[in-house]
Amino acid sequence: MQQKTIIDTNVYIDIFNDDRHQSLRNPFERIVFLAHPVLHELWMGAKGKREIKHLITFQSAFAKLKRLLIPTPSTLISVGRACHRLRSSGKFDPVHPKHYNDISIASLARQIGATVITHNTRDFSTIQSVMDFEFEPP
Repeated sequence: MQQKTIIDTNVYIDIFNDDRHQSLRNPFERIVFLAHPVLHELWMGAKGKREIKHLITFQSAFAKLKRLLIPTPSTLISVGRACHRLRSSGKFDPVHPKHYNDISIASLARQIGATVITHNTRDFSTIQSVMDFEFEPP
């Protein structure tokens, strides 16, 4: 059975810049979704007309396939609760919320039953301490 997958920004950067992680491109093994925070991070890092053109094509493909993920109301609540739990344990600074996008990505993965593919296993392990979801390195 095909695995639902959300690929994190750092893995897409490897794919776009270095053509790495060919195994993630097997359409028979995975159904890939694009989490909106990942799309926003890619836009924030885009430089030049070529990268912008690529992102427009990239995001359009996910939108057309209805695989661009946005949170449901219950997922938004889940994000808030995870932020609160991490803050209560001293692992989240609301003034500089570096984990916020990752918490959102983890919540979106939970929303659809997907696995997050990321190099950032340390931060996702921290998030997993307050939320049930799956992640793995590429």
